Amino acid sequence: MPDNEEQQPPKQWASLADRLNPNRAAFDAELKSSWKSLSKKEKKRIVTEDRKAIQALKSRGASQSLPFEAEADDHCETSHVAYAHISPILKYIAEQLGKANSDLQIYDPYYCAGTAVQHFNRLGFPCVYNKPEDFYQVIQDGCVPQHDVLVTNPPYSGDHFERLLKFCSENNKPALLLIPEHLSTKKYVQRYIDRFFFLTPAERYFYWTPEGLRQKQDVEGNNDNNKKKKTKSKKHKNLMLGSRNSPFASHWFICTNPIVSNEKIISLIRSREIKLVDGCNVFERQQHIVQAHTFRKRNEVEPNQSKVECVQQQGEEGQQKRHNKKTRVQKEKCAQVDEGTVSVDGNNPFF
Repeated sequence: MPDNEEQQPPKQWASLADRLNPNRAAFDAELKSSWKSLSKKEKKRIVTEDRKAIQALKSRGASQSLPFEAEADDHCETSHVAYAHISPILKYIAEQLGKANSDLQIYDPYYCAGTAVQHFNRLGFPCVYNKPEDFYQVIQDGCVPQHDVLVTNPPYSGDHFERLLKFCSENNKPALLLIPEHLSTKKYVQRYIDRFFFLTPAERYFYWTPEGLRQKQDVEGNNDNNKKKKTKSKKHKNLMLGSRNSPFASHWFICTNPIVSNEKIISLIRSREIKLVDGCNVFERQQHIVQAHTFRKRNEVEPNQSKVECVQQQGEEGQQKRHNKKTRVQKEKCAQVDEGTVSVDGNNPFF
């Protein structure tokens, strides 16, 4: 690209419904104003393209077979918010390696539907290796790709976490692992726990399951014919990301050795030389997390607080919590896509 040529910002894709709705983040005022003047032929073309794109999004999870067996509950992808929280640390690692952010090689060995690559692209890290491969077969074959840092949200079932910890202990590369709190208490974790420090968010991370990766579950009725009754899912759904869930609290296990010591990273964060997103905290020891009450809770009632004041306080806190939740969802409404990004399933131009 010539030096005098400005780099175009990454394109955003949004459904036609979102682009025509003034209440949506992707509202296209120009398209809305010109819609009535468009010919029927032009409208039909736009609608047809929109339907094809939506179908591609909905089928991206089921459009390819994975070369490994996976539990249905493990089909969850990490929210881009979680990646944004570790972005300052990744930038510092790149700086210590003498690399630009765009040259930092990130390896995520556990594949779901490929959205991790897009999230990292949005944060300025385009060199991401996350492919539909059997991680353990790759290790056995000695074909682990070249990388500067390992970043992953591993499957939580079976012995995946234990095997990942063993690999990281032998890999001699920085590792950032997103792990639920309940796994951190396992006995096998204690053998590796001193290698890590911990980054916690202000609120629970969302996880997303792309459509097609989990079979719809039916609930059996109690009638004589033993018929199955379908229940309407109450989960929030996003066309770009799938179904949202947040079943448990999770936080980052981080080891920046041997590039830079964990102690130095913690010191730089606390001195604000490395600036984390507001609300994130770092801890040297796992047991300190519980003591610090990482997740926001309702304030306890003051001794002299009246019932009316208590109800009012809880109402305000509930309203703020709903506002925060709505803001988080809105941030994930539209996914940016770099021009020329290779599609994951061969048919989907957006992931």
